[in-house]
Amino acid sequence: MGVAEFAFPGDPMRIVYSYRRNGTRGYVQTRSVSRAPGDCSKSYAYTASRIAARAPFASEFAAVTDVPLLAENERHCFVRDTLRDAGIEPVGMDQFATWVPKLKPTIQ
Repeated sequence: MGVAEFAFPGDPMRIVYSYRRNGTRGYVQTRSVSRAPGDCSKSYAYTASRIAARAPFASEFAAVTDVPLLAENERHCFVRDTLRDAGIEPVGMDQFATWVPKLKPTIQ
């Protein structure tokens, strides 16, 4: 799903997966922390804030990261805090298998 309708015309970002749950639209994006920690959190945080502000429905966001976000790693904390501050739930690949079953029964 393209995000240009919520951001700016020509914005190349695409959301990997979206769903509806009880009148809320959810967005899931995969992000590479190991390759580009700054880009992975800032670009999605910006896009999520644009979607939340412009969408005619309630929105929720998740970011599936390629590595677990470790509390003892300063860059991981930066990514985690940037995502959370934007209302995005960080989900490491190590947690993904338990996160999906929690979400699945509520999706329409």
